[in-house]
Amino acid sequence: MKRLLKKRAPLRALGSGLVLAGAVAHPCAIADPVEAVLATYCNAHTGEFFISAAGDAPPGDASRYTKQKVDWASLLKVGPQKNQWGDPLRSGSRTKVMRCGPTSISFSSRFLNANPQGELCALDFPVIQVRRANRTLLPHTALERCSTNSARYSHLGACQSSWAQSVEGQLVGGVYQVKVTRRYDDAQYNEVQKVDVIR
Repeated sequence: MKRLLKKRAPLRALGSGLVLAGAVAHPCAIADPVEAVLATYCNAHTGEFFISAAGDAPPGDASRYTKQKVDWASLLKVGPQKNQWGDPLRSGSRTKVMRCGPTSISFSSRFLNANPQGELCALDFPVIQVRRANRTLLPHTALERCSTNSARYSHLGACQSSWAQSVEGQLVGGVYQVKVTRRYDDAQYNEVQKVDVIR
């Protein structure tokens, strides 16, 4: 989580908690780092877009898109409660909506553990929702790698349906669709990649 932590001054004490957690629980180590500021690619004319947890550029002709940045980590809210070291506990998230022509993408921040130094992992991750023409095409989906072996991930939903590596809005033959590429560990800790297309 180094890349994320460097940009997260309010929770700078996270590092020691992650080392401790990683030493005692495998699920703490499965997630790849997600940049605190996500690069998002948008074609305002068509509403096509591309967002990747890994910071990848869109496939094909990237010049069709305008690159924007969303600081999803800054959406994280902390409350008045503190842990035993005096660090504020996570309490929720604000929402930021990005318009991409006729498509709107809402961003929020979620977490596996409210305590930044707790033993149950301190993983934060962005969550997006995609709407077009007053219709929800993609419900709240986490941009992060998931593990079916940890029940803590399922509070947002199943790895196979609520978590994604990248999300792309496409016009194919005049029909708008959302392509969701998912990456997660199965019950035997094998990496699984699958692609869903939502029309």
